[in-house]
Amino acid sequence: MSRKMAFTGIFTSIAVVFLYLSTIMPTGKLTLYFLASLPVAITIVELGAGAGITVYFAASLLNILITGNITGVVPFVFFFGHYPVFKYFIEKGRKAAVELLLKLTVFNMSILLWYLLFKSLFITVLPAQFAGRSILTAAFITAMQAVFLVYDYVFSRLLFYYQSKLSLFRR
Repeated sequence: MSRKMAFTGIFTSIAVVFLYLSTIMPTGKLTLYFLASLPVAITIVELGAGAGITVYFAASLLNILITGNITGVVPFVFFFGHYPVFKYFIEKGRKAAVELLLKLTVFNMSILLWYLLFKSLFITVLPAQFAGRSILTAAFITAMQAVFLVYDYVFSRLLFYYQSKLSLFRR
């Protein structure tokens, strides 16, 4: 039990370090959010969904308390942090088409929630290119879907590598 608690604490601190770096680094923020989500996924692989959820909430809360920068942790809270948890539950014995549909649903709901919560704070005027042009908006949304699919593929490959070569508890 103490070994599992130590593992959860260590991986929470790793996620917090990546989140902290994302608030102070001028570039590479998406990469750091991606890296901050890996400890959540690795904890799920090693200890189960409950421990992964604990790492997600603890890292989010600790980063807000340490940095005081709520907007800096928003991408992690609204997508990168909880996606490994959803991914774990989605990939339990379903067909590939259903998995893909569920993953895209989680992604789109996350983006929609993020947009609805923060549009009044940060988005006062849409750029002129998007105002009244549904083709550009549709192209942007389609591009976001494609980027997400690449993200999910890379994330899955990294987790597969970890499970097959580096896993500590499940061999």
